[in-house]
Amino acid sequence: MKRTAQTARSVALQALIRLQKSQGYSNIILDKALSLSNLTRRDAALASAIFYGVLEKRLTLDYYIFQCVKNPTRKLDEAAQEALRCGAYQIIFLERIPDSAAVNETVDALKSIGHGRLAGFVNGVLRGLVRKKSALTEPEGNGLNALSIRYSVPIVLIQLWQNSYGKNVAKQLLDCLLEKPELYIRVNLHKTNEEDLAALLKGEGVQFEPLDVPEGAGLLHNYGGVSELSTFQQGLYHIQDLSAQWICRILEPKKGELICDCCAAPGGKSFTVAQEIGNSGKVYAFDLYESRVSLIRAGAMRLGLDNIVIRVNDALQGFGDMPLVDKMLCDVPCSGFGVIRRKPEIRYKEWKDLKELPRLQYQILCQAAMKVKPGGLLVYSTCTLNPAENQEVAERFLRENNGFQPATIEIGLDHSIDEPKYMLTMTPFAGGSDGFFAAAFRKNTD
Repeated sequence: MKRTAQTARSVALQALIRLQKSQGYSNIILDKALSLSNLTRRDAALASAIFYGVLEKRLTLDYYIFQCVKNPTRKLDEAAQEALRCGAYQIIFLERIPDSAAVNETVDALKSIGHGRLAGFVNGVLRGLVRKKSALTEPEGNGLNALSIRYSVPIVLIQLWQNSYGKNVAKQLLDCLLEKPELYIRVNLHKTNEEDLAALLKGEGVQFEPLDVPEGAGLLHNYGGVSELSTFQQGLYHIQDLSAQWICRILEPKKGELICDCCAAPGGKSFTVAQEIGNSGKVYAFDLYESRVSLIRAGAMRLGLDNIVIRVNDALQGFGDMPLVDKMLCDVPCSGFGVIRRKPEIRYKEWKDLKELPRLQYQILCQAAMKVKPGGLLVYSTCTLNPAENQEVAERFLRENNGFQPATIEIGLDHSIDEPKYMLTMTPFAGGSDGFFAAAFRKNTD
């Protein structure tokens, strides 16, 4: 049988179906799909736009699609549902694509991946959507249902943010989800400086915008595939969100210190800290799975960092023969509600799967605390915006561990959330680029 040539739509559609089945990471699934395809750069860009657009707008798209389905309560085949979303995203949000191409190419993509029996149904619904497009409107008002459809965020998450931070902050967080996130890097100051890196990147057609703080932080503009750039392959920088760089600033790494990053993959914070402490210090970078630990090894090798001890370790079981450390970074597994702009599928997580996270996070924090030297610093952090995983875990730790005291966080960022000074919630609209949380504790000396 002759193999059907892949198109931008078929690659995006297959990746979306695979994501629904595996519940994996969107970027990993799409990157693999693109690497196995023979798409041109232009078609790969279209596949990425459709893939991420569908994820970002899923609830909004479903709202419009169901207006064109004869029986809205009918359970749709998974392939048909994703195809309808792909077509609807092009029709509603990609103005440069003719409606006829959006319909026909999506139907052809569905056929090419072996779901031809669904083609007639998908074709009919999408053509109905084209006819009704000019009359489509979003629900009015600021009720939960209207906000959910407008921002494509489940009602339960909107309620969480409103109840936790107030309606004004919740609205600002929702507005930020409509913005494209910036790409931040951390310059490897062991190999280059900001001025020289800017010149090298300019030669690759990429603009580098250095930031005043934190040191070594900057933005990339007009970039394509960063991993393909010579400057990246030479290890002159690593990609690291600005909020993650602020977490490293809270840790205050100093020359010669012993520091542990106990849940380290993919390694960005370990790399930043390793550069700060120099070869007279040492970073212990651990993670639970070999596949994730291998990412840390590869990154450290590319950056030329040989002061990192990297190994598989289950933080829940302690840290074996590792000596007591000056600083401990406990960046625990979390729901990820602070990085939805970068991983849009996170907003659709099953809430029942998140209930055990605070217990897990607290247990890891307690194990990590046992390896901190007297007078040492323990920093707890997440990339989520959920008090149950953030403030409540930090407060419980102080209540039940009287060997630690709160340590004031002073890094130059304003507190956008009302909270004690040993805590810091970072938001996209107040100095951070993503939503992160940190709490700092100092171990008693006696």
